Amino acid sequence: MTTDYVSIDVPFEFRHTCWFCGEPYYESHAFMAKPNYDGQSSPIMVPCCQECFGFTKEIKVSSLDLLRDKVKEKLHKKYQKHLQIGVNWTKQELEECEFEGKALEGFRESGWAMFEIAKGRVNYRGWAVSIDGIPVEGLTTAFQFEFDGIVYTSLNHAVIQLATAYAIPQPYLEQVVELVGRDKMAYALRFCKTSYGYSSAEIAASLASLRALLAEEKANKQIENSNNRRRKNTKVAISEIKELILHRTMISPYAIQWALEHGATTLQLLAEQEEAFFEHFNKESELTAFTYFNGLQIYLEQREIDPEWVVNSDPNKQLFES
Repeated sequence: MTTDYVSIDVPFEFRHTCWFCGEPYYESHAFMAKPNYDGQSSPIMVPCCQECFGFTKEIKVSSLDLLRDKVKEKLHKKYQKHLQIGVNWTKQELEECEFEGKALEGFRESGWAMFEIAKGRVNYRGWAVSIDGIPVEGLTTAFQFEFDGIVYTSLNHAVIQLATAYAIPQPYLEQVVELVGRDKMAYALRFCKTSYGYSSAEIAASLASLRALLAEEKANKQIENSNNRRRKNTKVAISEIKELILHRTMISPYAIQWALEHGATTLQLLAEQEEAFFEHFNKESELTAFTYFNGLQIYLEQREIDPEWVVNSDPNKQLFES
């Protein structure tokens, strides 16, 4: 058995501290990557508390950040009931509750402290890892997910833990989160908790109603955005608009005036109102409408692709800024 090893650097303020959870130091775990994708040659000694040291013995992973995440998941699992205190109570509610009996009184007095200790350990971020002053590359927290002040190793880990904490079938919560997005976990939990039941038929009905609700919300948002654009329309006299020529094409002041008054100030917004544009200018002639539309497209494209031209050469830039 080799005795050759390296230790991670420990800043002075973190001496005698577990890298995983911040508890007092007990022993160092000799981490050796399994599988060893990066060709690690010597074990890396990582400071641990007694509990985390016990966890590390049964974990086989390919990197230190994966080791950290697996230890965190074991802490979450072991102290799940402690963490649920923060789900079911606030500190004030716990202090003001009128429990009777020694066991319940003890819970009232120590319950919140138990929650805060568990929360502090699972949220603990450790210190940046370096060896002999050289940072260890590739360690990431990019997949971590935070909800209600608790840090989880990933979105999937959060769903597993929260499904248990709120007594929601895990596959159901997974599907709801997939529909509403990871940034709306509170919404997903509320929706699941207000479902009528968790049978297959009831879950299918709830998911169908959620899809319909989200589609309606999306449609309403589009209408709202459209109304907002209309509210931002600018009334401008034709005399204030300067005629210009771009790429041998005359840009009609009347087309620019229409665009400003209908909020069609980008190519995308103009495309959305193409029918209205042609309906308005076809009254003069189809050729006029086409010529005006083509010129306006060239003008708006120039504004989008060349901001420097807008600043230095667009004679109507102030009308778009107002």
